[in-house]
Amino acid sequence: MENNSGAEIFDVDHTITRNITSLSYLNLLIKKKIFSITILRYWPFLMINYNFGKMNDRHFNKRLDELVGIEEKFLDEVAAENFSNMLRKNYIFSGAKKLISELKAQGKIIILATSSMETVIKPLADYLGADAVIATKFEYKDGKCTGQFQGKVAFREVKRIRVLDYLREHDLSPADSSFYSDSIHDYPLFKEVGNPVAVNPDIRLRHLARKNNWKILNFKKNI
Repeated sequence: MENNSGAEIFDVDHTITRNITSLSYLNLLIKKKIFSITILRYWPFLMINYNFGKMNDRHFNKRLDELVGIEEKFLDEVAAENFSNMLRKNYIFSGAKKLISELKAQGKIIILATSSMETVIKPLADYLGADAVIATKFEYKDGKCTGQFQGKVAFREVKRIRVLDYLREHDLSPADSSFYSDSIHDYPLFKEVGNPVAVNPDIRLRHLARKNNWKILNFKKNI
């Protein structure tokens, strides 16, 4: 018989943090001379496709030659530094941090589910006391990055599948779970949970939330 307990599932960028965590991480890698600043020329193209709902697997299907041979330990250390910078600049919404603390105090299971890199999100998850991270992973061989992702990026349908797999494996009920996100791209997962919550929603998600009487939170007011 299915357990009637669920989880509290949070997207990260623009839901918990006001910045794009992978972008701040990339900027730090540029400062450390791992990447050339020219890599940022692709960013406007990605953001346009993201904002207009055109993002798909082909936008992520890119080998990062600059990371080939880079040690996992180094990339984790850069992620820790990136997180420290985010905290110092108050990039975490106080409302999100407060809500997660309250949910943890109630004994709720906290999951961070994001298309961002796991190595970038792990320090944030540790800080918030999250129980699990579902994110995109770098591929490593003998402790060194291959420049590729391990499997598919945790975006849209892939995120939905991975979250549902986690809930099933841990005997948690989607119907008793909540999902918090700012983006219409997360609609596949919103449809699976019993308590969808739009946080700092984009225009399309705000319209959808109002149409379906979903709860809307605006953490941006808490900065």
